[in-house]
Amino acid sequence: MEESEKGMTMTMGDLPESCISHILCFTIPKDVCRLSAVNQTFRSAGNSDSVWEKMLPIQYPHLLERLDAPLEIFSKKELYFALCHPNSIDGRTKKFWIERPTGKLCLFLSARNLNITWGDDNRYWHWISHDESSFKEIAELIAVCWLEVKGQFDCKFLSPGAAYSVSFRLKVYQSGIIRNFGRRAIIPPLPRAYGWNRNPVKFSLTTPCGDHQKSARYLSDLDKPVETEGYQMASFRHVEEGWMEFDAGRFVVQEKGDNPGSIEFCMREWEGGNWKGGLLLEGVTILPTSLVRERAE
Repeated sequence: MEESEKGMTMTMGDLPESCISHILCFTIPKDVCRLSAVNQTFRSAGNSDSVWEKMLPIQYPHLLERLDAPLEIFSKKELYFALCHPNSIDGRTKKFWIERPTGKLCLFLSARNLNITWGDDNRYWHWISHDESSFKEIAELIAVCWLEVKGQFDCKFLSPGAAYSVSFRLKVYQSGIIRNFGRRAIIPPLPRAYGWNRNPVKFSLTTPCGDHQKSARYLSDLDKPVETEGYQMASFRHVEEGWMEFDAGRFVVQEKGDNPGSIEFCMREWEGGNWKGGLLLEGVTILPTSLVRERAE
């Protein structure tokens, strides 16, 4: 508070709405919502397009152009909260959303965005529809002796200065699944997953600065220690409907500059040439590390 020359007390609520809007632009979405409850002036300022334009990720115009279904939005605040829910882009091969409290971008790349060795040979992999996935199709591993799934992503579509975790979303299935070979139908259960007990699956991430991170996990026994030299136990978490996310690594997006670089990630298991199968691959998530920690708790 400040005392004016006439002895009157001035509070934050006495500031012009335009001034309050300017102040709110330097906060985060969570704070804007909290401060909007102070009084009517703060509420009006907190609803203004100028404030929520600052809360939206800088890449949002480009991402809106790639939406599979356009949004009917009348204000920047409405747009912000609409983007807090997963939105499909690029023909339902990717999903993006923003973390509600902070506005950080979240990405989910479908298996179709990944380079899967023998992925187009239906002797080894099938592309199927699945009721538990919002993507058009996911990858089902039938049988391979050489498992290798690679991908890369341009960090210019992520939030500058934010820490991210890269994770493979997998499911080791135990029963019959829904496929789509021209029409949707239930087929008899395939044999249970096999071949995952001999060697751990290895995950890796190469960051924009060239740092190479390596980890591994046995899919048949998640508690079994990994004794492969140079590899630590890969972190994982159960997410929904039997799906699990296995972390490949973490990195921080460059805060300044027009070219923050790209990341490369990989999942593989080919040692010994043993055959393995019974795995579903939905894709790779690239999420703020703070959000990943919350989901693991």
